[in-house]
Amino acid sequence: MLKLYYLASDVYQYSHIKLLYREIGGQFVVHKPRALFHLKRSFWRFQSKNPSYGLFRLQPKTIITKYFDYSSLEGVLVSTIMHGMKRNPAKLVTVFVGHGTGDKPYRKGEVNPFDYYFISGNKHLQKIRESVTPNISEDQLVKIGNLHFDDFINGRIDRGEVLDQIGIRDRARPIIVYAPTWKDWGGGTLLDHSYQFIEEFDKNYNLIIRPHYYDWRYLPPIKEFISHHKYKNVYMIDSNNMGLTGTTENLSIADLLISDTSSIMYEFLIMQKPIIVIDVEQELTPMPPELDLRQVVDHWNGKGQIEPLVKENTETNKYANELRKLLFNCFEYNDGKSTQRAVDFLNTLL
Repeated sequence: MLKLYYLASDVYQYSHIKLLYREIGGQFVVHKPRALFHLKRSFWRFQSKNPSYGLFRLQPKTIITKYFDYSSLEGVLVSTIMHGMKRNPAKLVTVFVGHGTGDKPYRKGEVNPFDYYFISGNKHLQKIRESVTPNISEDQLVKIGNLHFDDFINGRIDRGEVLDQIGIRDRARPIIVYAPTWKDWGGGTLLDHSYQFIEEFDKNYNLIIRPHYYDWRYLPPIKEFISHHKYKNVYMIDSNNMGLTGTTENLSIADLLISDTSSIMYEFLIMQKPIIVIDVEQELTPMPPELDLRQVVDHWNGKGQIEPLVKENTETNKYANELRKLLFNCFEYNDGKSTQRAVDFLNTLL
């Protein structure tokens, strides 16, 4: 059997193939020590049907390569990133899965032709078609659905365990997750609104702040603000760890999501709970209205209080019908079998 590899730039992107590793195993390709450390921590004691072990029997097995040079690899490479890569096409088959289906365009120089594309649904396909990717044949498109949805649909997430892991104290309060994208790409709003949200929500809600992985450097002053003012119902998530506080686990306990241009908004559709979009100036991939979440939910312009809008949405979920329709417009299947479809296809290559 050929070898199976997984590729990402940073550890948070591996969350999009975590379920594949659980079912079929494989080896992970990393480029830098920080990603290696985060990867080993995230997969510590991770249950896999076919785990791989590297040095000192640490799971999973990892391979360190030069940036985007995979000419030494033979087998099948599943990539979460679109960067151009050096490889031997006769020896290495590539499959693109991506790391989110949002509205931000692929950056210049990121797009790379792959042998196959795992497609989560029409929104993902629209984004790829709008990129500068060379023409893709239908044979290259493998529609699997959204891998992130499977554990939620199949009831594999223990809500109480997630609440314990985060440390939620008052469990009678509604839970608000604030998940901005990163500041340097995508108009991230972490520094713009975190302090206001902490002050507004601490009295009546649990607030979970889930910053983008690349915004780690901005967290110390926010944590100091929480500690100094003794806020008791605000929780910061470590985006470097894909354990119980991974994206799907966080979203599964939320009563409402606040975000800006992050693809996490579309991941949240499976929960069928309210979403509020923060308006920012950002170039976005053109989308037809039926694939555009912004056409459906309430917006906040960053001025005045947001709590009244949050209260209205958590009490009524007034766009429930529109959110359900949008879910099935954007994503295929939604039946909890996306991982199995991906595994079945990979087995044909392996």
